[in-house]
Amino acid sequence: MPTVTVVTDVFLDLGRAVATALGSPDLRTSVIDRPLAELREAEVRDKARNAFQDITSQLFAAAKEQSVSVSGERLPRILELSGSLEEVNDYFYAQRWTDGLPIMPPVCESVERLLAVVEEAPDAVIGVVAPRMGMATIEKIAINAVMAGCEPGYFPVVLAAVKAICRPEFNLLPMQATTNPVTPMVIVNGPVVKQLQLNAGYNVLGQGWKANATIGRALRLVLNNIGGGVPGKVDKACHGQPGKFSLCIAENEEASPWEPFHVERGFSADDSTVSVIGVAGTQDIIHYARTSAQKVLDTLVRSIPREGYKNLYSGGEPLLILGPEQATILSAEGLSKKDIKRFVFEGTKVPLSLFHPETVDFIRGRRPRVFPAGRETNELPIADSEEDIQIIVAGGAGNHNVFMPTWGDTRCVTVKI
Repeated sequence: MPTVTVVTDVFLDLGRAVATALGSPDLRTSVIDRPLAELREAEVRDKARNAFQDITSQLFAAAKEQSVSVSGERLPRILELSGSLEEVNDYFYAQRWTDGLPIMPPVCESVERLLAVVEEAPDAVIGVVAPRMGMATIEKIAINAVMAGCEPGYFPVVLAAVKAICRPEFNLLPMQATTNPVTPMVIVNGPVVKQLQLNAGYNVLGQGWKANATIGRALRLVLNNIGGGVPGKVDKACHGQPGKFSLCIAENEEASPWEPFHVERGFSADDSTVSVIGVAGTQDIIHYARTSAQKVLDTLVRSIPREGYKNLYSGGEPLLILGPEQATILSAEGLSKKDIKRFVFEGTKVPLSLFHPETVDFIRGRRPRVFPAGRETNELPIADSEEDIQIIVAGGAGNHNVFMPTWGDTRCVTVKI
């Protein structure tokens, strides 16, 4: 049956890319100009009238559209390039295969060094990376890891991260295409943290550690080059965030008074794991009067709730990174992670009266667990349940914690390395 898919102008390239990946490169589309929100009735009628004419003309066109290949010329498995390092980088940049920063050329010898540390065959498929639905083979991932500057020992961590983002519950396709500034953050736990000298302490979210920087960057290049998440074309983030270059941390297990994050999620303390969670940025929470657990908790709950956070609109798993000093204060007074989650869940509820009525209607549709049928509520929590709030301990000594709002349409995934 002939069909026409309606898409807004800014998402046309994305729609075509997804249609092609799903086997429909010749999908008919009718384009409507943005914006669509808060239009007057007459404006809606004009857009609908124009769209109707376009849709019907396509549906009843006498001649079928000629099939047009969008894949372009197929590149050889190995590119024969010559020139200086700068010239090779210029070539890769022109193909949009980089993140804008210089890359290490993925020469055969470098790729083979990474492939040598894993048992799987180079053509083994780790997962399918949306929205291009690219097959993430071990070799393709290795190529991107070399480009990112990874050493061979980092490669199993990269592979685990790719496995995690390809899990259905992570919901990668809309994350790659959303206007939100969301990016996968990699959290590493277990013995591999010391083995690879991953940073879990001072400046844990910042620069300075090769393992953190290159593992996170490798995942980003996989998202771009295998998944097709090219900024502006498929990746529609309105502003993005610096974490989209690289965002990989380790939990400071030695400084934590509680069980590690991966143990909380069902793994053994001796397991090395990668967790991926879709984060929308960072909010530093500074606490000068840090003499009691109550004061620490009061500062947390007064700092976290903000209208506009994605968690308020669609739930999700907001992440709280507690500094070692703050975690010690809380634990010393007998508080568990579960206690903190309950306190944060109850203390950060936002009155619905602060929202525009149309926003409330939107949230009702997105968060049925918060608005159960037959029961009224006057407050909006940052998560659907206290168990959805995620807590890790990381960073160095000092009176700081970090709140990281997350993209509500995804779930954290943990994979054993």
